[in-house]
Amino acid sequence: MKIKTKKCVFIISTGIIFLLAGIMINFIPTWNLKTADMNVLSGDWINVYYETEKDAAEDVFAYANTETASIAEKLGFSEKQNVNVYIYDYQNTMQTKKYGYIAPLLGLDWYIGDNIGTDVILTSPANPGEVHSYDNNKYAVLHEIVHAYVSVINEDVDLWLTEGMALYLSNGEPFYKEYLEYLTIPTYKDTNSNNPLTFSNSGGYTFAHTYIEYLDKTYGWNKVLKLIETENYEECFDKSKKEIYEEWVHYIENYYQ
Repeated sequence: MKIKTKKCVFIISTGIIFLLAGIMINFIPTWNLKTADMNVLSGDWINVYYETEKDAAEDVFAYANTETASIAEKLGFSEKQNVNVYIYDYQNTMQTKKYGYIAPLLGLDWYIGDNIGTDVILTSPANPGEVHSYDNNKYAVLHEIVHAYVSVINEDVDLWLTEGMALYLSNGEPFYKEYLEYLTIPTYKDTNSNNPLTFSNSGGYTFAHTYIEYLDKTYGWNKVLKLIETENYEECFDKSKKEIYEEWVHYIENYYQ
């Protein structure tokens, strides 16, 4: 009996070791966002690293460096932060920098960019992937840069708030009251989730920027920045998070009416 027990323990232990080793190997690409021989463009507000697609990288850099100035100032920054953009020639490379070697097997054909703290990873507009265009990839960089600068203020900020800020400040798609005829307003529970899939499936990309818009118009931009920093609703608005949510729902239900 003892021999069988020892054998089972050995098999389980060996399996765990191989599993952990596999996980570690998978995430090797995430250890360093730079790839071999990357070049850099240094700007007033961002740095852009790129591989071989120079023309596309320079195009992204010219756009992002100019637009980031007003965003950074809007967020209260008077000088450049350590925000870096890494542009990869191919979508698969970009995806492995977030999820490791397994990324290309996940079927994320829509996934062209992201942020990891103050670092932005982006698929080159020169090779935008099957479901995007050159401009989709180029302009996506600003959304991710907002995330990066917001993370300087609060690296653990709620997903609903950081996505709302990114959509609001990067001039995302406008909201039309007609949307309410066929879309459901995210629930309070939805707005409290930090799960990206929940955010997307509940209509976060359509609604989140209107939450920031409501707070800005009703309480002022300084209050919005304070909320991003502290996430303390009582301190910022003398109201609970649930009360602010209910006010926002009322705002949406009477949008532009």
